[in-house]
Amino acid sequence: MISSFYEKIVGTSPPPEPNEPKILCVGLICLDIVQVCKTFPVEDSDQRCIEHRWQRGGNASNNCTVLSLAKTPCEFMGTLSSEQHLSFLQDDMRKYKINFAHCPMLEGAGCPTSTVILSLTSGSRTILHHNPSLPELTFEDFAKLNLEEYCWIHFEGRNVTTVLSMIKHVETYNNSLKNSTQNDNSTDSFHLPITISVELEKSNEQLLDLLPYVDVAFVSRDFALFRGCDNMSETLRSIAQEAKSGATIICAWGDRGAMARTPDGTIVQSPAFPPAKTIDSLGAGDTFAAAILHYLNKIKFSSNKSVQPMKTLSEKLLHNEDPETKSNEVKREIKQNHNIESLEQSHTEFIDSVVLQSAVTFACRVAGAKLGLKGYDGLDKIFKELQKV
Repeated sequence: MISSFYEKIVGTSPPPEPNEPKILCVGLICLDIVQVCKTFPVEDSDQRCIEHRWQRGGNASNNCTVLSLAKTPCEFMGTLSSEQHLSFLQDDMRKYKINFAHCPMLEGAGCPTSTVILSLTSGSRTILHHNPSLPELTFEDFAKLNLEEYCWIHFEGRNVTTVLSMIKHVETYNNSLKNSTQNDNSTDSFHLPITISVELEKSNEQLLDLLPYVDVAFVSRDFALFRGCDNMSETLRSIAQEAKSGATIICAWGDRGAMARTPDGTIVQSPAFPPAKTIDSLGAGDTFAAAILHYLNKIKFSSNKSVQPMKTLSEKLLHNEDPETKSNEVKREIKQNHNIESLEQSHTEFIDSVVLQSAVTFACRVAGAKLGLKGYDGLDKIFKELQKV
């Protein structure tokens, strides 16, 4: 009874299992109001919808949904409005076993909402977003976390100045961890540094300021086009000039699949794997990113060197590498700013061309399967099937 009362009043979720490091996703949560139509409506017309539903949305929130369905312990952190729709969002996170114990709840601000129009004819999704000035997560809220609970922290690209302060805080922790383990032979997972990743999605030039300070960067097609890049190869070349040495860069491009750059500059790619019929494309990009996080995090903690990640698929694609993907880039010197130290080396020693090839192929398959599902239910079965390969 006490536990139920505390959860109802404080809004926390069940605590994680002890000694089980989590992936923390920092960003937005919102309410998606989804309208499924046979065709996209003509302006000033009257059309009946085939289906209507509410769905929890927001990139970081969606990442957590997919991670949870993949059986990866995860936590969402972002601000919650204590006004509209709070119960729906909290109940849905509990349904998917997503921890949200550290989310600050704010009075006097409405819940962000997105009206989503899904066209069954074209497979498109059109999003109309409204955020009634819900404040962003603050550094002070983030600094309250016990970083020992996390193995990977993934940031939505937003609120750049504050996110940079959060990254500095994580780097300080990683440096202290490195110093404390020099005289410690323990192989406990908590003695590994936290891997930091970021998503660059919105058309915002300031997001480039995050690149020199993260281990893994996800670059969306929209952001690439905003930067004047017409394809994945060009995107990787451009973004690599802004990233720190040893960073992994990943770019998905819808029906063209995805391409990625390893810490040593090798380029790998995967085709897309579309379903026979696209039912719901909402959240496909978030699914791709979460599948990558799940896969790479699993490799990070894998102690069985005899287990090779999806080798057959990797070798097939590596032997058929597109000539335009070969890279002869020269790494630029990283300029230090924002007082963030220890940025020349990325915490991604576990990522090589075979691992990244496998991860990108795996994520393209998961995202392709998601297109054939309504919402996210059923992805748990997809993960089980693909992980048998």
